[in-house]
Amino acid sequence: MQRLLKSRRATLIFSLLAVAGVVVFGLAVGVLMQPAVQIVGMERTAELVCLQLAFTPERAASVVLGFPEAARIAIAQLLVPGDLALAWGYGLLLAGLTGLLALRLTGEWRRAGAIALWIPLLASTLDCIENAFLHAIVMGLVNAPDTLPASALTLLAGGVSSLKWIALCVATPAYGFAGIFKGLGTDRSWSALLVYALLFVVLFAMVMKPLQDIPACF
Repeated sequence: MQRLLKSRRATLIFSLLAVAGVVVFGLAVGVLMQPAVQIVGMERTAELVCLQLAFTPERAASVVLGFPEAARIAIAQLLVPGDLALAWGYGLLLAGLTGLLALRLTGEWRRAGAIALWIPLLASTLDCIENAFLHAIVMGLVNAPDTLPASALTLLAGGVSSLKWIALCVATPAYGFAGIFKGLGTDRSWSALLVYALLFVVLFAMVMKPLQDIPACF
């Protein structure tokens, strides 16, 4: 990524990456996930965070079986393919915006940015792995509601989910918010201010969601 940050086309590449993220995110939310959300209920989708962090078969079963049978099947459809697309939507968007931020910084800040822009893509990868585990848990309970999922499955899902949230809501914002503060002291061009504003809004939304949803699970 150091080489890419030095490229004359870096701004174009990172801008296209961010735009691609918006398109994929919109496709996920507006098309792939919409039918399942209507069945599950928008007001109840936050409960799926509790499934991600269940860690035990009993808690995972409690979350899934708390939904009507039709909604359980819809949850599986939310996870695959809906949340798979959503994961790469936010990953590409954050990677693109982080890259655009790094281009406006110098020295160690830019070198750190070459690493930081990989973090949201790591979060997307972890999210996809998490979805595979959760899909297996949900489908297992759809097919056999009286049989608890394997403890290894719920433990792995919880562990991967925890790493995802750390990457997405701690590591990425740590560089992003600090980089914005640093950038405001060195580059206040209109293009830079636009990048700072867009990244701030996206990061703020990413941080606020788990702060709202996760405490209710414990």
